[in-house]
Amino acid sequence: MANALWLFTMRFPFGTGEPFLELELPELCRRFDRVHVVPLFQEGEARELPANASVERVLRDPYATAGPALLAKRLGDFRRGMSALRREAPSPEVFVRRRAELRSRLRQAMQRAEWLEGHLAGRFDPQRDLLYTYWTADWATVLALLKRRHPAWHMVSRVHGFDLFPERDPDGWIPFRSMHLEAMDRIHCVSRAGLDTMERLHPSFADRFRLARLGTVDHGPGPWTPSDTLRLVSCGNLVPLKRVDIIVQALAQVERPVRWTHFGDGPERGRLETLAGTLPEHVQVVWKGAVPNHELITYYRHHPVDLFVHASASEGGVPVALQEAASFGIPLVACDAGGVRELVSEGTGLLLPVDVDPASLARAIVDASTRLGGDPSFRKGVRAQWAEGFQAPVNFGQFCDDLLDLMG
Repeated sequence: MANALWLFTMRFPFGTGEPFLELELPELCRRFDRVHVVPLFQEGEARELPANASVERVLRDPYATAGPALLAKRLGDFRRGMSALRREAPSPEVFVRRRAELRSRLRQAMQRAEWLEGHLAGRFDPQRDLLYTYWTADWATVLALLKRRHPAWHMVSRVHGFDLFPERDPDGWIPFRSMHLEAMDRIHCVSRAGLDTMERLHPSFADRFRLARLGTVDHGPGPWTPSDTLRLVSCGNLVPLKRVDIIVQALAQVERPVRWTHFGDGPERGRLETLAGTLPEHVQVVWKGAVPNHELITYYRHHPVDLFVHASASEGGVPVALQEAASFGIPLVACDAGGVRELVSEGTGLLLPVDVDPASLARAIVDASTRLGGDPSFRKGVRAQWAEGFQAPVNFGQFCDDLLDLMG
């Protein structure tokens, strides 16, 4: 009998988001006979999938909420959901203030669950198939509703950053978390920092948590040649959380010639381009925008890079952007957020405090470029540390072993 995996994503394979799945999916497809990809939103062009993977169009309208008829039919689900939210809210005041929003989100999850249940009917074998949501967020809430009706269904999730750390929410709360914890057979954390956080916050569910890091593919060492110009690369969405503006402000204080290339796009781009326009003439900035992952890899394979810089204020796992750079032997300068320290150390670069200021970042960039950027032995050591814990075939292979073990 064939076994199938139902993979729930935010948008993948549409658009350019969730690029990490481009590396994980091939391993999933090797280990499962069929992989059904179920994105929450389907906008933009779809990326090519392996032959035994397909996109499932489940939601007629991802924004639809349960109407009166469905509410009446599933009134028990609605009442249990609101009761769980009331219990887990950080305070009665927070629950009352957010009640309208929470009711809407619950009704939305109920409608999605109804469509998904109908879509799975006759196609999902609970003895052979597994439901896997890449984020412990919207889809996890949907699956939690179905788990109550189908307790034999096996469900797992990954947890990263926004879906893990309560401090990311203005009220310090991840709504529906109690439902997620009760529904998921296992929750896979992409960093040791994430695993420690989940075990600390939810000790009664500690036996369900697993460490399952992401990983990247070995494309060999990147090229390097001496240059009077400092060649920097950064990669990330242009949003406040990533603090790319600190990199701009730091480069204003670096006196040697610099060519800084940033991969990624977002709502902050206009402001950052304006800010970068004030940099001295010896600092050249290249905004690559959002590009497919293979274009970033091609860049690393053909362009010498002295340092990779990462100033994010918060991370859940070990950022894939750091892993990819390290795989090419590029020294790293990064802030100590989330699981960053699991890769960035004295052996791979410089680990800076999360509250780093532009002047300190500028000094770190100059120091690292002088001591580490062109040292062949150091660059070889960066690759070795990456290979020790972040190779995609190894990590995703172990992850699949765990999934198949769950199914017996």
